[in-house]
Amino acid sequence: MSQVNQVKLGAKFIADTPHRISHDRCLWAARMRRDKTASQIPEWEEMRNLASQIKLHTLTHLDRYLEQFETRMKENGIHVHWAEDAEEHNRIIYEIFSSHGVKTVTKGKSMLMDECGMREYLEKRGIDIYEADLGERIQQLDNQRPSHIIM
Repeated sequence: MSQVNQVKLGAKFIADTPHRISHDRCLWAARMRRDKTASQIPEWEEMRNLASQIKLHTLTHLDRYLEQFETRMKENGIHVHWAEDAEEHNRIIYEIFSSHGVKTVTKGKSMLMDECGMREYLEKRGIDIYEADLGERIQQLDNQRPSHIIM
């Protein structure tokens, strides 16, 4: 699978004036919609600050929340698997699939699975992976790595 050359593609994008103008117009329109919505909610900044505090608190105590999540999931009959790294993540997935005789998987959008190289890992072990997301499927057919959505 080929790596996407972000620098080369970025330079090509910047050189494409009509594309750049269209992108700038869309970005500006998105920002204007956001600002309009924000101006209609008197407590917008208060809510932003509260959301930021919640995020910081949650990340600071993530271990506790993950353990609480695991407890609740188990109470509902759901199996929870912990992985130290990408290799262990992929091994766990492979063992689950193998134990059920899985040979083909249609994968929904998951940046974690992409970052762990799960598709390549499983394909090397005889399991075919097909992307469900159209954009990801096009990249898969073109032997490109998936990328994060930014706009």
